[in-house]
Amino acid sequence: MKSVSSILKGLKAKTEKMLTLQEALLSDNAQLKLKVNKLQSRVNDLEALKSKLEDQYNVLKIAQNVSGDNDKNLAIKLKINELVREIDKCIAQLNR
Repeated sequence: MKSVSSILKGLKAKTEKMLTLQEALLSDNAQLKLKVNKLQSRVNDLEALKSKLEDQYNVLKIAQNVSGDNDKNLAIKLKINELVREIDKCIAQLNR
């Protein structure tokens, strides 16, 4: 029959091993949380970029529909470009 001291030594060793494993898991968990946060930030950035590109695409479609060389069409195209620049500035400010 094992003595009480040998049983206690075994329990102490197992407890220390569990604590070491717990610390390692906590460290891994913290690193994974950081990675998740970085990836979520990247997803948000990409979604903003996608939205910006969709807006630019829509503006380009409108600009292509407005065809001709007269002054009115030129003024419309200039106004559209100005609006796109303003939108880009707003998006840049939101991303700060």
